[in-house]
Amino acid sequence: MKICSLIRRTVCCAVSSLLLAFVAAPRPANAQAAPGPFEWLPFEDAFILEAYFDLLQTTGQIADWSGWTGSSWTSPHAYNNHTGTDFALQTGTPIYATAAGTVTTVVTNVPEGNHSSGGYGNYVRIAVNSGTSPEGQALDYITAHMLPNVVVTVGQQVTAGQLLGYSDNTGNSTSEHSHSEAIIRPTGAYACPFYSALYKYPVMFNPTGSVQVGHVVRVTAASTALRADRYDTSAQVTTAHAGQTYFAAYWQHGYYRVFIPNDPANRGAWLRATDAEELFTGATVIQALPDAGTYVHATTLSAPLALRASASAGAAVVGSIVYGGGRFVADQVSGGWYRIPVPGATNTWGWVQPTARMVVYPQIVNPAVNLAARPNNEFPITENFTVAGKSMFGRAKFNRSEVVAFATAAPTGGDGLALFVTDSTNSGDGVMESVMVGRVDHRDYSTQVDCYFNYKGDTGIGYERYGLFARDDGFAGLDQTFEGRGNCYAITYDSDDGRLRAARISEATITDLLPTARYMPTSGWHTLSIEANGDQITFRIDGTLMTTVTDTAHPSGPSGVAYSSHFTGYPTGRGAYFDNFRADALPAAGVVGWEVY
Repeated sequence: MKICSLIRRTVCCAVSSLLLAFVAAPRPANAQAAPGPFEWLPFEDAFILEAYFDLLQTTGQIADWSGWTGSSWTSPHAYNNHTGTDFALQTGTPIYATAAGTVTTVVTNVPEGNHSSGGYGNYVRIAVNSGTSPEGQALDYITAHMLPNVVVTVGQQVTAGQLLGYSDNTGNSTSEHSHSEAIIRPTGAYACPFYSALYKYPVMFNPTGSVQVGHVVRVTAASTALRADRYDTSAQVTTAHAGQTYFAAYWQHGYYRVFIPNDPANRGAWLRATDAEELFTGATVIQALPDAGTYVHATTLSAPLALRASASAGAAVVGSIVYGGGRFVADQVSGGWYRIPVPGATNTWGWVQPTARMVVYPQIVNPAVNLAARPNNEFPITENFTVAGKSMFGRAKFNRSEVVAFATAAPTGGDGLALFVTDSTNSGDGVMESVMVGRVDHRDYSTQVDCYFNYKGDTGIGYERYGLFARDDGFAGLDQTFEGRGNCYAITYDSDDGRLRAARISEATITDLLPTARYMPTSGWHTLSIEANGDQITFRIDGTLMTTVTDTAHPSGPSGVAYSSHFTGYPTGRGAYFDNFRADALPAAGVVGWEVY
């Protein structure tokens, strides 16, 4: 399920391997850099972030804007030589302008789903109006892999959020997605919009407010470990304390990836989500710009920004911002100084005075975003799928699910409609789909769904696996090892032999927690439920206990339903049917799940 070239890891969209370079325009010494012009994420309805711009191009290693580095790629990191930012979405999704500008190039001659042309496929290039970056360079913007029916023309003036056309995976792409690039004029160098502060707001949304990149979080625990990786067993880097605020690039496996100051060995660390809350107001985000020149992962700023004990140039230094590209959250402002947390053994704060190498964002989010219209991830979450057509329930991995008629109605309140979760609308190499609801910090809850077991026996071409999951890492991978490895608790069913599992899935490896293998080699509806209560995980089918285990592998995360195909080739009609989804905080004492809706 590769977005761009998986085998050779060559440059996505057949772009060159130009190194990231900046040629800063003159700026008064006491001037403060302003954020860039990009106002929106470029699509109506995308979900999983597939790949950031690779900040370590041509090195054989990879690094995304949060400072992660490694030799392999796992969503949502970058991968080698990737020159844009990718989001998964279904063919035909509206694509919008990220900023106002003039259309300079339109390509529409690549047929839908055609990859033989390579490169961008169908695309639009826009010269951004008065759109200088914080470094002073003029910017172009490209959105690639579109359908031929682009709706703008060369020379046309467009506004931020204006419709450009529709998504596909034309060109050098094997799965539907949005590929967005920021290019510096006239050098042609590529820039990461996050690392280089090209977005106008630190927390970015699409025009409908349904997709979010970036988080501002405040620590709610008295203190909590900031770790080197997203597991409770990972080495502790430092300590965060109650009330401290941090900027998170993304979340995964029950942890936020946050930027930290004052640590030359670590750009960021992992903060447990159950020890924090998300904010949209009441704070100011600041960002230190990177030094001019090529990104080097281990190199700190040539002039680190001092953090002082009080809002005064003469106050004692308590730390420093040592890396460029990172974002930090101030909870107080005084006389042009901003107070940010300095993690460590005690609850310490430091004051920083912005310079010409620092961006101060005037607002956390675009004021045009209606935050009240964001997807509801508060319990209880219920859906009975009563309206046929494209499903807007939950956060789909690739947005391939739809509500369809199904001859065998669900046993409880069945209306002849069910959610069909499939990869079959994919014109590339799709093998899975999932739909998730809830938040990264959801820990103790029950989730339940009716699932149709479609037993097919051994067909000689493979099998389908599907079911219900809880405490997911945010990527709903089940047994897949690409686009985010599966990390969750799940009840899964295999169509070839009827194998039923109460599973712990870690890094896409399934461990059946049942004491003996169980099979249900018949077709029909069944009610699946998982209850997560602290370290106790309980699995039930049709109200009957399957098993209860004590397990600490997955601390928190969303729930949902998932499907994966294990076929030779891509047979038609593949997918799984679900109905009557429920997720809620744990029921009152003495009540077992939801046996009656």
